Amino acid sequence: MKRSELNAILRESKQFLERMNFHLPVWAHWSPEDWARAGHEHDEIRDNMLGWDIT
Repeated sequence: MKRSELNAILRESKQFLERMNFHLPVWAHWSPEDWARAGHEHDEIRDNMLGWDIT
């Protein structure tokens, strides 16, 4: 699957969730740089591999 296809799926998913008034946690929108800056207080999110799995 191409990265452009994944990006389209993510974009469409975000739009769908907004229409359904379903709010994701703030960290759902973080960039890789945001994650790199996130301290140990966010290890639980990493350790439990919470996030988007569209594969």
